[in-house]
Amino acid sequence: MTTRRTVLAAGAALLAAGCASRRPEAERREAAQGPVRTDTAPLERRFPLLGRLSDAHWLGYDLVAGNDGRSVPGPSDVRVVGVAALAEGRVAALTARRDFRPARLPVLPGRLAALLPADAGWLHGDSFDAEITADAYSGSFFLSEARGLVCFDSVNPVAAASP
Repeated sequence: MTTRRTVLAAGAALLAAGCASRRPEAERREAAQGPVRTDTAPLERRFPLLGRLSDAHWLGYDLVAGNDGRSVPGPSDVRVVGVAALAEGRVAALTARRDFRPARLPVLPGRLAALLPADAGWLHGDSFDAEITADAYSGSFFLSEARGLVCFDSVNPVAAASP
């Protein structure tokens, strides 16, 4: 009986240690992403087709940064991912002349995923993605008619040229 308790206790200790070691890793990864940003100007410069944005929550972070948040030498890819509210009527204007279909969102960082409404009813269109990115970078854009939102997930989005 004592041996069984010892084995169970040892197993519980190993399980707890395993869970504890994963948690700091996730926390380091999240810290490397930086704080959730709420400014809209950088997004409006990169995604001008969306128009004026409000109530934005987004991250822009180096995809190859180390666990301590520092970049590694050489070129880096920057992920810009988040959600923002569009001007009233903008979702209808964007979906009216493009082919959109119901879609699931990509996996978002937990801090952002927690901000998304469950009843948003996301729509996606490949041609819309291509129009926004102009094939200069990769990106997916999802619209919610029910909530007037855009959810975006892009890598290395470039700011539009100023007139």
